[in-house]
Amino acid sequence: MVIKKRDFFLLPNLLAIFRILLFPFIFFFLAQDTHSSLVLAVILIVLAVASDVLDGYVARRWNQITDLGRLLDPLADKLGLGIFVIFVIIYREFPIWSAGLLFLKDLLTLIAALAMVKRKRSILMSNNWGKLNSWIWVFTVVIYIARIHQLQQWFLALATLSVVNCIIQYLRMFLAQYGVETSDG
Repeated sequence: MVIKKRDFFLLPNLLAIFRILLFPFIFFFLAQDTHSSLVLAVILIVLAVASDVLDGYVARRWNQITDLGRLLDPLADKLGLGIFVIFVIIYREFPIWSAGLLFLKDLLTLIAALAMVKRKRSILMSNNWGKLNSWIWVFTVVIYIARIHQLQQWFLALATLSVVNCIIQYLRMFLAQYGVETSDG
């Protein structure tokens, strides 16, 4: 893994840094829980999502995929989701055990990634299960933020199943990197 100073000035990486810097402001405005502050929070959330989509597109289109970007983009995603999960725990009675399961998955993923870097192997990239899990959690958290009580239990169950599946899939991927075969049944 090589991180160069010039990588910090590439547009995709600047967008990821911008996204990271938005999160404290989003949390602040959500916590105010007034109409005007919620409008500002939504505007900033839209900017964060747009920057996420744009940084991936630009990185691929202009061939600006870097090791720094491989670290910053998932870091921004994890921080964003983490901040919103903390918000719904504090302000929307989201179950701590479920958030703990998500944070456990992220901790295990971080430990596996560090082990891969230490052994000078490639960085484990997210797969479709990980991306699906992230989107399910985003929708779940949004449902809690918006207080859509009719959907909360359904999405909580879906998010829990998704994170357990994701842990299993990433464990298989990690073990495959070390030549350990896993059975599919």
